[in-house]
Amino acid sequence: MQRQMLFLRVGVDRGCGGCLAPQFEDGSFEYVPIPESKAVSLNRGVSYSEIPARSGGTLLRWVRQDGLAHYDPEFESFTYGEPNNPKRLQLLRLQPGDYLVFYAGFHGATISAGTCFVIGYFCVKMVHEVRHEDTWPPAHLVHLHRNAHFRRSSPESSLVVVEGDQSRSRLLGKLKPLSDPNQMVLPDVEDKIGFGGSVKRAIGRWVPRTHYGSAEAWLLMNEPVGGSLQVPHIGLFR
Repeated sequence: MQRQMLFLRVGVDRGCGGCLAPQFEDGSFEYVPIPESKAVSLNRGVSYSEIPARSGGTLLRWVRQDGLAHYDPEFESFTYGEPNNPKRLQLLRLQPGDYLVFYAGFHGATISAGTCFVIGYFCVKMVHEVRHEDTWPPAHLVHLHRNAHFRRSSPESSLVVVEGDQSRSRLLGKLKPLSDPNQMVLPDVEDKIGFGGSVKRAIGRWVPRTHYGSAEAWLLMNEPVGGSLQVPHIGLFR
C-alpha cells in the first residue's frame, strides 16, 4: 500500500491566541497550543500556567494571559482530534503507517515573525471515528483521554481522533524550516515534499505520491530511530 503524508498547521498564531510561539537561537522552541474555546469538564482543563515549558517555567511565559489551553496535538500519548470538515475528512483518509506532520509559525531573534517550521509528527497507529455513546468521554477510548477534545464537557458527534504510534512519533527537539517569512514553502523544501505555495491556511496539505520517499527522508533526516524518537515527557497531565 502506498503511504501518505499530510501536513497540518497547529499552535498559536496572531489570529488565534494573538501571539507566536518562540524559536530560540539554537533552533529549539516551545510548542504553544491555541486557547480552549469551549466548555471543559470539571477538573479536566489544563491552563498555560500548568503546562511545563521545555525552556523552563511554564507556557504562561509565552502567552498574553493565562487561561485554558486546547492542547491538541499532544505529544505525550500522541493524539490529535478534529470534529470539523474539511480537516476531519482529511484525517479519515489516513491509514496506519502514514505520517501526520505538524507545523506552526514562530518568532525569534534570528527569524522574521510568522516563519513556519515543522514541530513534530505522528506515525499513524489508528484513526478513530468517535461515535456518540451514553458516556462521555467514551470509556473504550480511555487511552486517548488526554486529547483536548475528550476534556470538553459536551460530546462532538463528528469527532475524529488520530492516535500516533508512540515508538515512531515525536515532538522535535529543534525546528525544521518549512517556509519563508511570507509563509511560502521554501524552494529547496518544495523539491523534497512536492508541494509549494502558501502554508498560512490551517487546511492540510498532502504530499504527492511521487514525492513520498523524498519527503519521508527529509522529515526523518538527523532524527533518532527506533524507540528513542520521543523527547522527554513535558508533564502532560491528569
